[in-house]
Amino acid sequence: MLLRQTLLYLPAQIIGPLFQLVAMVVWTHVVDEHTLGIITLVTATHELLQIGFLAWWSQYALRFFGRYQDSHSAARFYRTENTILLLSVILQSIFMIGVLQLVIAPDADAWLLVATLAYVVTRSLNLYIGERARVRQQIGVYSIQQILGPAVGFLVGLVFIKTFGASAAWPLAGYAIAQLVAALVVLPVIGHGRKFWPVDREIIDHALRYGIPLIIGGALGWVGLNASRFIVNHLQGVAAAGLFAVGYGLGQRAAAVAAMLVTAAAFPLAVKHMEQGGSKAAMRQLADNSALLIAILAPSILGIFMLRAEIVHLLIAVPFQAVTLAVLPLSMLAGSIRNLRAHFGDQVFLLHSRTRLMIIIAAIDATMTVLLSVVCIRYWGLIGAAGATALSAAAAAAVSFSIGFAKFGLTLPIGHLLRIAVANLAMAGLLYEFPEARSSLGLAMHIAAGGALYIGVLGLLYARTLTRMIRSRMTTPAT
Repeated sequence: MLLRQTLLYLPAQIIGPLFQLVAMVVWTHVVDEHTLGIITLVTATHELLQIGFLAWWSQYALRFFGRYQDSHSAARFYRTENTILLLSVILQSIFMIGVLQLVIAPDADAWLLVATLAYVVTRSLNLYIGERARVRQQIGVYSIQQILGPAVGFLVGLVFIKTFGASAAWPLAGYAIAQLVAALVVLPVIGHGRKFWPVDREIIDHALRYGIPLIIGGALGWVGLNASRFIVNHLQGVAAAGLFAVGYGLGQRAAAVAAMLVTAAAFPLAVKHMEQGGSKAAMRQLADNSALLIAILAPSILGIFMLRAEIVHLLIAVPFQAVTLAVLPLSMLAGSIRNLRAHFGDQVFLLHSRTRLMIIIAAIDATMTVLLSVVCIRYWGLIGAAGATALSAAAAAAVSFSIGFAKFGLTLPIGHLLRIAVANLAMAGLLYEFPEARSSLGLAMHIAAGGALYIGVLGLLYARTLTRMIRSRMTTPAT
């Protein structure tokens, strides 16, 4: 069942982030640095507003909506839900317009204001509907919310740019239209109400108690991930933020996509071992989970570093190439460290119900990101901003892992890591011998060759284990 559910969710987990990666590359060819800076800062600001004004309720619904299934309880929940959603999008819209006009684009015209508001409202609905769908395992609904906005919205925005000009309003409008369609399409199949009153105070009190630590942790996590963008904007202007956004965004999203390939089913296995075998069994499972995660992240970082010149020269528009070439490897490293911490180190605290420790670690990441970004940008410019995020991510991860090792018995899968290291060295040696690719086909061939050698070497190193698994399956009767 777990494998089946993972595979069913996989398209939604891959296609949406993949189109976000594609969009980041394409935008460099159709808009300038200033416009791209506005787009990235608007979307980053909305992520923070979402955390502060709606994510607490989304997480409550994800955890407790199953309790409100009879007609009376459902009516209470739906009334409260409608009121919170309405207040949330109103507050998000007010704050978003304020940030847009005071920080991001003081000269914003009416089209940009309307497109930004539409993006904020529809994106909030998409994210919330997706979380609600997960409760009832409505995989189709979830997939529509995750895929339609990034994929169709990107294409619509591209058509708008070609038709009306390279303004930041048009990509945001394209996403807003696709997100609105995604929400309207699923309304007939998701449970919802039409009333707003009376609001159930008991539900709100419970949701706030549950959600406030998540708001704090989520906000600190957002600072660690996005503060460098706004500090660049403040110190060097929105055009510099646009230049920085390409390499930084590509690196972060590439790490997230790589991690998503293996993380969906990993944590539930650790939970199962915690419940059935206790802490030691859960820590062993987490160590095995980390080996699989590192086996994906390590070649991704190394491969991007080895092929960075041809990736940037072939895919990124010329005005963005120099900064992207310098920023991309550092951003990928920072994103990989953060994903490893989130899906390995920090999961120790979730398993042992010590979530306050996660707030402390997120605070370390956020504080160091702000301080190091200010210093490093002044001395080293945009490369310094990327370096600051990598150093901050490494410091927070070191604290997380140290606590896990010292207090909860977390261990590293040394045997697995040695094999992974050997396979990565073999891949790096092969990629080093290749001349820089002059075409997309050449780049694809280099990636395929490096990946094939990496998998082949891992296969040889795990030959005995694989042989035992095959023999076991062949001798085990079908059930």
